Amino acid sequence: MSDREDLELIFECIVNHQETEGDRQILRSLLCGVNGDKEVQIGKYIVNIAEGRDIHIGDKIYQSTDAEAIKQVLQEVMAEGIVKTETQQDILKDIFAGRDLNTGDIQQENIQNQINLILNISDFAAISKAFCAINLPDGWWDWREKPKNIDEIIAQLVEIPHANPDNSPLLNFIHLLTQDKSMEQIKREKLGQLLTDYSVETNSKITSTQTRHSYLLIQLRPQANNKLFLKAWFIPDDTIQDPWERFKPLTVDEQQPEIPFVPEELPQLLGNLLGQCFEEYLQGQPTELTIEIFLPRDRLHDEVEKWSYPDEEGFDINIGEEYRVVVRSYERLKKLRTQQGSYWRENWKKVKLIWKDTPCEENITTVSQACFNLNELRKLLLKQIVLKVCCTLSNSQRADLLRAIHSAGTAIVLWSRCEVNNLHNAVDFDTLLERPLQELSALVKEQRFAADRDQDLGNHLVLLWDNPNRVPPNPALEFSVS
Repeated sequence: MSDREDLELIFECIVNHQETEGDRQILRSLLCGVNGDKEVQIGKYIVNIAEGRDIHIGDKIYQSTDAEAIKQVLQEVMAEGIVKTETQQDILKDIFAGRDLNTGDIQQENIQNQINLILNISDFAAISKAFCAINLPDGWWDWREKPKNIDEIIAQLVEIPHANPDNSPLLNFIHLLTQDKSMEQIKREKLGQLLTDYSVETNSKITSTQTRHSYLLIQLRPQANNKLFLKAWFIPDDTIQDPWERFKPLTVDEQQPEIPFVPEELPQLLGNLLGQCFEEYLQGQPTELTIEIFLPRDRLHDEVEKWSYPDEEGFDINIGEEYRVVVRSYERLKKLRTQQGSYWRENWKKVKLIWKDTPCEENITTVSQACFNLNELRKLLLKQIVLKVCCTLSNSQRADLLRAIHSAGTAIVLWSRCEVNNLHNAVDFDTLLERPLQELSALVKEQRFAADRDQDLGNHLVLLWDNPNRVPPNPALEFSVS
């Protein structure tokens, strides 16, 4: 649309008293200069705004009260200043072209321009690292190529859907760059000023004094060579459901978001991850922290609750005694779009129905001996909610049991790694399910904390607690159907 057509349509709105703020923004974008209080240049047209003069735009003439109405609006627009950059003019013209653009959009466009002025090719390593830390929607790479330069990265950041304009992926990207000490201090300060100028809330810190439920998600992704790769996220407040704001990627390495799992390095890594959770996000505020560890199915029986790390005072902290620790199935992340995913979600709906109640016998399937009919077990699991395993299983028996669990979509499994009847406090195993289901992970934590002897129940408890509504925002490859 030409400047003349733009102006004619806007002027018609003005004389009919129907102009909008968007119309005024377009006028402001077209203002090129002012000659005293007599003339103003709008696009390629010189408009005489002196009292009593007509307004000519092409062959269109506005007279009398119509002309005076237009002059009044032009004077008000001029008082607010002229938009000087071509980019800003293009933004405002887009409004008239039908684009749904609000003030937040204009700010975002301005931020993009200023990022390009601050950053250059020498910053690309830091830029790539910050981009890798942004949560991308499932399937993001299905139809897109990996960005090769700064402009392509910024273009993709702008595309990512977000609910809160004050916490957009672009602004979180800037926040991450301000925290990267590999960048020049002056550039970090300028980027930080961008966040201040636009009153951005990065949502990286929580100041509420109210106790909340938080989740540390640790994923161990298997590869064909039997190696595991570790990645982690933090949910500071589980009441936040917006996926773009809910998951906070944690730094496991300065150069990459995922690292090989090395057991010997685990204590230091755990201390680092928990430090990020409490210092960067919670800032010492109280929380009920649950650690959820996604494992390959052949590792679900690992004693991950016995992982430990040194605290600041040199104490060796056992995570299973200090926090609620549950295991989750990594394979299920790749089954979300399959029939298994449907069963899994349906099973969790049943869990939520009795969430605050004590599960009755009709809700529980019990495996009390190693010999069981796999097909019959699967049928029971399709109808019931909780599986209780109180006997020792061989590797092959455990593999069969997990096949049934995955096939039926069972979300909660409580089992002991050894024969319950041989344990000192075997009676406590049944009492774990005699309280409301929502308390189960806390009760398991209590048992672990109280376990002093090797044959105490708490030293052998495993709790699979697999909520399909709380899965990490992994790339599309990790969610692919397989």
